Amino acid sequence: MIPKTLQELNRMVKKKGMSIDIGIKRLSILKEKELISDEIFNDSKELLLKSEMEIFKEKSS
Repeated sequence: MIPKTLQELNRMVKKKGMSIDIGIKRLSILKEKELISDEIFNDSKELLLKSEMEIFKEKSS
């Protein structure tokens, strides 16, 4: 099963680390301050989401 929304992913992430929402908010702040480009923001966001899906898959097995 692959989660379809950010909210579903957040529900699956344990409270041990930074939630996906917080990670994306931090990336957004960096982008707004022009410390990172749109391309870096989008790539980082995608990697963050993919890494959480991989962690979920490993824990489900």
